[in-house]
Amino acid sequence: MATDNHTEKEAAPEYIRQFLKEPPLLLRNFHYEDIMEFLNLGMEERFVQDDVIINEEEYVNSAYLISKGKVSIWKDNIQLATLNKGNFLGETFLFSKNNRMAKVVSEGDSQLLKFERYEALNFFRKKPEKLFNIFTRNIIEIQQQKISNMNVQLLQLKKRLLDDSSW
Repeated sequence: MATDNHTEKEAAPEYIRQFLKEPPLLLRNFHYEDIMEFLNLGMEERFVQDDVIINEEEYVNSAYLISKGKVSIWKDNIQLATLNKGNFLGETFLFSKNNRMAKVVSEGDSQLLKFERYEALNFFRKKPEKLFNIFTRNIIEIQQQKISNMNVQLLQLKKRLLDDSSW
């Protein structure tokens, strides 16, 4: 069996081999085989500078994992964040039935893996409940990091406004 895993790992694209060495936060604490199986659900999509990857108000039914390059997140013509390899976009896609909240644009050449809700749910249906619980905890951690980053940005903005004598 060890040789089967080794052969499978060697046949995987370079970005998957890198994710197996250092899993994205969403897949942290998954077993090697589960990481590999989940990553193989993703459909590879390539983008160039300024390509729109996700449109604001688009219905949420998929998530993206950045496997190469970087992307920027925009709301009302304001850049909110830049994300790079290993970051997920739309990680709450299994739970959310809302529309997207922002536009995502490629910064140069990028490659993303697109995960569809239906396929991901089927993946978890075939696995022990513990794996879905780990996935859910990882989503919560990602959301907490995003909230923390937004709080820092809000605090910086408030400080700048309070220091601005023209207000």
